Amino acid sequence: MTYQLQVNIPSKPALTYPITLGFGVIQQLNDLFDRFPAVKKVVIIADDIVADLYAKTVQAIVASRNLQSQLIIFSAGEAHKTAATKLQLEEEMFKFGCDRHTLCLALGGGVVGDIAGFTAATYMRGINYVQIPTSLLAMIDSSVGGKTAVNTSYGKNIIGAFWQPIAVLMDVEFLKSLPAEHLVNGLFEAIKIFLTLDHEHVNFCASHINEILNLEEQYLLPVINKAVSLKAYVVEVDEHERNLRMILNFGHTVGHALEKISNYKLLHGYGVGYGMLLEAKIAQIMGLLSGEDFNTVATLLASLGINVDYFNTVNVADVIINMRGDKKNANQQIKLVLLTGIGQVKNIDNQVACDVDEAIIERAFNEIKLG
Repeated sequence: MTYQLQVNIPSKPALTYPITLGFGVIQQLNDLFDRFPAVKKVVIIADDIVADLYAKTVQAIVASRNLQSQLIIFSAGEAHKTAATKLQLEEEMFKFGCDRHTLCLALGGGVVGDIAGFTAATYMRGINYVQIPTSLLAMIDSSVGGKTAVNTSYGKNIIGAFWQPIAVLMDVEFLKSLPAEHLVNGLFEAIKIFLTLDHEHVNFCASHINEILNLEEQYLLPVINKAVSLKAYVVEVDEHERNLRMILNFGHTVGHALEKISNYKLLHGYGVGYGMLLEAKIAQIMGLLSGEDFNTVATLLASLGINVDYFNTVNVADVIINMRGDKKNANQQIKLVLLTGIGQVKNIDNQVACDVDEAIIERAFNEIKLG
């Protein structure tokens, strides 16, 4: 089973690119080379873990087209998503002789996609790139939508660019090498999308978590397809995150703060999971979300390992300090995406980021700690 999607960005000029989802779809790289005959050089960017697993497969496809290729590897992990790593990639690309016709392949998880995409956005003022996500998190989240960035000591993803890929190839075969923890890590991003936009798929995930995590095709592929379809719709409406696209940040304001506090030892999806729990509690305290719906959220997240005891390991003051640096904030006011139901958020004229007092954040944090 293979799914074909399109992202249609109504920019000037308009931009359309395909998303292909299924088992074995990496071979469709050949179709891309047919579409872009000016490509003579291909640079493959991967971290050291993914390079060992899959670089040879991609290199063989490139070699079969008699194209020159260069594999550029950097150390895996969020801690290496930095300007220094980006500079390393750029220097390797200059040494290889990359020009504006060079095609960049981002082969890896979210970190690789973010930093390779940002490099493509700025190299010679922009070259084409293809997202080839190898993690469930990257398939559902970072590979679609064109948000690229690096981290700094001041926060996560605050230096970057919007730069859309020319294609996304989601080969689910790659997921077979992921440990269970990383599959759960990615599923949190699907649940985020469904909690804000699609209550039916919240129920589907709750009923079939084991089948999804066992990579059973008839359960996994529809979840990825629906999550990606919803994200593509949001990106088409609001490419540059002026209003509606902020809905995709549900759980992320808290999640990014928790990641930074952990020095990025906490996986992104788990950070979002804890963030969704706290932000749902905030919505309940503010009278926007019923107790029944909060319990639905909490039960689903608990089934994936989100344990309230985690909140005893972090200081609420540290969390709030780090939340203050979030990109959505304005006028020194923390803004959050707040649920009003399962599959619904507070939305006034497509403005979905709401002001939240720090005292309410602290209260919600303490209530969750008490269970």
